[in-house]
Amino acid sequence: MTHSNPTTFALTLTASPFTSDQHARALRFGQAVVAAGHRLQQVFFYQDAVMAAQTAASCHADWARLAEQAGCPLYVCVSAAERRGVVETAAPWEIVGLGDWLNGLQVQRHLHFGD
Repeated sequence: MTHSNPTTFALTLTASPFTSDQHARALRFGQAVVAAGHRLQQVFFYQDAVMAAQTAASCHADWARLAEQAGCPLYVCVSAAERRGVVETAAPWEIVGLGDWLNGLQVQRHLHFGD
């Protein structure tokens, strides 16, 4: 179903995918956004959420599927990633600076998922 007046969303996650249900909640929200015909502009992973970019995270493949479906990037904060040993990623994951997160705040709706 395509929405006649789609809203653009951006998501920010700060919670660890290993100790929180926030990733599952954010994924369900992102899937609902896309299913309703809205646009998901980006997902930004900050603080402990950057651990989702590692293939060991159970939600890693789910985020990649959502990014492909939505046509949006999965941004990983470079400083948070370096502090946690996340040094390499593969598409659709991109290591970026906070400026990319700031761009995501300019959308119609921005939601934060964290502890």
